[in-house]
Amino acid sequence: MDSPDNTNAEPDLTRVDRVGGPLWVVLGVAMVVGALRIDRMESQGVQWFGAPGLVPGLLGLAMVCAGVVLSLRAWRAAVPPVAAAQESDLWRRVGLSLALCLVFAIGLVGHGLSFSLACGVYLFAHVCLLQWNDRRAAGQTARGLLVAGAVAVGGALLVPLIFQELFLVRLP
Repeated sequence: MDSPDNTNAEPDLTRVDRVGGPLWVVLGVAMVVGALRIDRMESQGVQWFGAPGLVPGLLGLAMVCAGVVLSLRAWRAAVPPVAAAQESDLWRRVGLSLALCLVFAIGLVGHGLSFSLACGVYLFAHVCLLQWNDRRAAGQTARGLLVAGAVAVGGALLVPLIFQELFLVRLP
């Protein structure tokens, strides 16, 4: 819930969209190209809907669409660029997200922890750390911890279920 004196929210989003939109398009196109290069295993009688590159290709297309929407939203907003302090906060958050993703992929998954627990720990840390300054400034640290806990528990239950039951992927 934004307060009326929070005038920085829209420029922040616009700046992120100006940079992020084209990056999502490029990443999505790269995923589609990579998915098209994966062997479809037709010689082994695999149906088109069971081809290994189908899901990554569809996710890549979704990323392209999302990148286009973000780019259009930033272009239509025509808000001046954000201050250097806000831009440094943006890059701090990007770096933090990258670090957390690497800790999850390299340190948590496949090293004794169940995937569900690793997923929950990752989600809790990610939500807590990315929202900490905003929640502390608003005096809502307890609420932030509860939200992070709810996201972590929900993700720890749903993500493995979706991967194992829907995509039939065996998780570590």
